[in-house]
Amino acid sequence: MSVLITAATDSVAFRLARILNTKDICFATNVDMPALSEKRFVKISAANSPSFTHEILKICLDHHIKEIYPLIHDEIVELSASRHLFDEFDIKLVIPSILWIETKLNDLPFNSSNLFVLINGKVVAGNVPANGTLPDNEENGVFQWELKNDQLIFGSFIV
Repeated sequence: MSVLITAATDSVAFRLARILNTKDICFATNVDMPALSEKRFVKISAANSPSFTHEILKICLDHHIKEIYPLIHDEIVELSASRHLFDEFDIKLVIPSILWIETKLNDLPFNSSNLFVLINGKVVAGNVPANGTLPDNEENGVFQWELKNDQLIFGSFIV
């Protein structure tokens, strides 16, 4: 199965790729990238472009991509408005719920090594806290966690 990870100019994209343990990964960014051996890159427009969503859909169809991991705030917000469009083509947007996007996506990101991916409420990659706690009511997304002052906090894994 092919996946698309955005933010290819940032190391977070490659960190996510390592934990996904998927060989067929396409990285996307809105700047030109040099050719790197064994890495596939596509250029996309910025999330504020009127054609952004349709460009992403076309790339997914052309490259047989079944999961999209947007790692930039504006991309997550833009794609969240088009979930139904991607669902029609059986392409999974691995992004949190609208409630999380509206209330917690803007929280300051922290740099934790505790990264995990939720798809349909199940951890498919990464590590979760020892007590197995997950973000409340979230079924999809890339999250990170850390223990601060004996309190478990979750954040979005974004650039």
